[in-house]
Parts: sequence; C-alpha cells; structure tokens
Amino acid sequence: MSSNAIIVTIISSLLSGIIGILISSWFYYRLERHKLRLDLARRLLGHRHSIQGEGFSTAMNEVVAVFADSKEVLMKMERLYVTLETSGKPNVESVFTDFIKAVCKESGLNQKTLNDSYLIKTFNAKN
Repeated sequence: MSSNAIIVTIISSLLSGIIGILISSWFYYRLERHKLRLDLARRLLGHRHSIQGEGFSTAMNEVVAVFADSKEVLMKMERLYVTLETSGKPNVESVFTDFIKAVCKESGLNQKTLNDSYLIKTFNAKN
C-alpha cells in the first residue's frame, strides 16, 4: 500500500467521524430543545389551575429562555402579561387560551381534538 493511499484512508476516516459527530450533535440539540419545550408546556398546563401560584409563575418565567426563538409565543406571553395587569382583566380567558395554544404548537403538542374550553377547565380537588 502506498503512502498516498494510507493518507487518503486516514483523512476519509477522520472526515467521516467528524461529520458523524456534527450530525449527531445537531439531532441531540433538537431533541433536547423539544424535550425542554414539552416539559415547560406540561408544567404550564399542569399549574394552570392557579395562575397566581408558584408553579405557574416559575414556568411562565422560563418561557423567555425556552421559547426565545419563537416570536409568536413571546408576543402572546406579553399580551397575557398586559391583560393580567389590566384592572378588570378583560378577555383574559381568550388571551390565556391563545398563549397556551401557541406554546403547545411550538412544543409539538396536537390540540386538534380539544376545543378551547379544555384549555381553561381544570381538575382541582380543592374546589
């Protein structure tokens, strides 16, 4: 075997390994980002029975970091924040529903089988 063939073999082996690492890193990044979004959506839905509670507040504060690349979610979060700060809280249910729908859409959760009332209704044994 000539030295040129050995060099070509080594370079092609290194390139294939580097390309494999880059591709698997990209898929791992996408999977982790999806899992973060799914977990945050789960916690928002799980704590929606008490939007003034600590669990919901913590999840809402994480929206900025987890959905930083989603203009739609951030815009609807800002709209929800403004609505909650407004006295009388006009149309808070529809604004909240729009926000949750945007989070679910960006998280990959399918909401086609549920109507909007399911996003507002909660199961709470305390009530």
